[in-house]
Amino acid sequence: MSAVSIREWVKRVQIKKRKLYEEVIAGIEEMLQSNNMQPGDRLQSEKELAQYFGVSKTAVREALSALQTAGLIEVKHGSGIYVRNVNERLTNPLTQKLLTNADNMFQILEVRKGLEAEGAFLAAQRASKTDISKIKGCLISLAEVIDRGESSLQADYQFHDAVMAATHNPAYVKVFDAIVGVFYAGLQSSGMDYGQGVNLLEEHRLIYDAVKKHQPEQARHLMRVHLENLENTLNNLSS
Repeated sequence: MSAVSIREWVKRVQIKKRKLYEEVIAGIEEMLQSNNMQPGDRLQSEKELAQYFGVSKTAVREALSALQTAGLIEVKHGSGIYVRNVNERLTNPLTQKLLTNADNMFQILEVRKGLEAEGAFLAAQRASKTDISKIKGCLISLAEVIDRGESSLQADYQFHDAVMAATHNPAYVKVFDAIVGVFYAGLQSSGMDYGQGVNLLEEHRLIYDAVKKHQPEQARHLMRVHLENLENTLNNLSS
């Protein structure tokens, strides 16, 4: 599809000096919603967005990273920025509050422990060879970003998303997308990147092995332990 013309589609958004990247997020989301953009539509480039909003490319890059982590857009290097999924998880007032208050991440994490532990159980029962291959690919990607010393948030999100997809239950996937995208975007917004504080790679490898071997009880247990460890790590980071 052709690139989206911001000047034709969007009323210019005034960018405040405080929290620039959050204002850029609001401006981009206004474009996605008000113009009924669909998955696959291409946005303007990072440079063009920076020029339009009158901010640095760093602010735009931070905004795009948060939107990508939440699953609303996809940045394809060498190709462009594309809409991935359009909903209200980053635009409603409750979500904005969650994104700017790190304490609320723990409320979402409580929900995650129930949702994803049972999701892992179902995934271990139902995962196809294709599902298992996708989860393995996400595990490899996670290992690569950790090895490079980069933020693991996006790769971590993709792994958990692949496990939920393996439940073959659309309701699980929709609830996961709605709340967990907010969780990761909120962590990024608040600067809480747990990195390798939790034994991230090994815990994900164990979950993958349980799903691959179709061990539902083990998968459920390992997912809960992983999320409890994550909770402890975030408590330490926020204290």
